[in-house]
Amino acid sequence: MIEIYDDILKEELAKITPLDRATTALTDGIAARIDAVMKQKGITKSQLAKMTGHRPSEVTKWLGGNHNFTCRTIALISEALGTNLVKIAR
Repeated sequence: MIEIYDDILKEELAKITPLDRATTALTDGIAARIDAVMKQKGITKSQLAKMTGHRPSEVTKWLGGNHNFTCRTIALISEALGTNLVKIAR
């Protein structure tokens, strides 16, 4: 029985493209960074929502991972938190 599930799992994992894996890694990383800065600064979801002019439900989506952040949203959140969320290599 376990072998059947292992095979199904392997098949499903094989369907995930490298681009999807990379996208998930980036979005999850950004969400984790936002969460870490919020905790460090003692900022709640409700507070961040007010600071950015968004609903708390939107902040929950941001922190849930797998959100397709725009550069504008990253900049907005960075400004609200007073910190760079993403560093660009030069």
